[in-house]
Amino acid sequence: SRFAEGDFSRHLPRGGTGALYRLFSAADQLSRAAQVRGEAERAAKEALKNAVSDISHQLKTPIANITMYSSMLDSGNFSSEQRKQFAQVIENQVKKLEFLVDSLMKMSRLETSLIHLEIKPARIFDTLFQALSQVGAKAEFKEIQLECSCDQDLMVPHDAKWTQEALFNILDNAVKYTPEGGRITVNTEVWEMFTKIDISDTGIGIAREHYEDIFKRFYREGKVHLEEGVGIGLYLSRQIITQQGGYIKVSSKEGKGTTFSVFLPNLHERK
Repeated sequence: SRFAEGDFSRHLPRGGTGALYRLFSAADQLSRAAQVRGEAERAAKEALKNAVSDISHQLKTPIANITMYSSMLDSGNFSSEQRKQFAQVIENQVKKLEFLVDSLMKMSRLETSLIHLEIKPARIFDTLFQALSQVGAKAEFKEIQLECSCDQDLMVPHDAKWTQEALFNILDNAVKYTPEGGRITVNTEVWEMFTKIDISDTGIGIAREHYEDIFKRFYREGKVHLEEGVGIGLYLSRQIITQQGGYIKVSSKEGKGTTFSVFLPNLHERK
């Protein structure tokens, strides 16, 4: 009667015998499956609720700024120089909004499995090169030395496009939080089951108690709030690597630097 009423929380004890037990055992297994589905649906609804809340919160600031400065421009009580400054603020906020929406779209697609990762053997050097090339200009501007040690013929099963995105996010943070004249090194090492990619910097470092926090959506440490960013890059990186069967580890010393270790499986099992 409990099953018929939708209560799937009670289960039969294991080890029984007889036809009647087998009949109820089959019903019990169905109830377990229904319970799991119900929990998954509740988790999905909660995740969607949290995502909508996060998106709403993150979009408010740039939209409010654009609205405010647009109204100020319309008032006509400012000099041409001030109007240029307001226009520049609006342009910067529009760029921030575009970046934020793009990041949120990636996050949403990854979380809802709308992205199909094309995992196949490819040269990891090429993927690293593309990620490094995207941060090259910023690193050069800050006179940060970039070094990469990787066998150019090393083949690793991975989705080149999305793995490049994951590595870029880590490298971009490294450049952002490494002082001028610092150094960022990238090294690869082949293990028995994984290929490890170490991205090390001489930046400001991360406190041990925040090792897990930095991978949360929109998390930003208090000491980096003045830096540009929305706190979603490392979250996306972990999602991308995890969906390929890999993982990311971090080790750091405050004031000395940080190493992000990305592990990609050497074998890919097709699902």
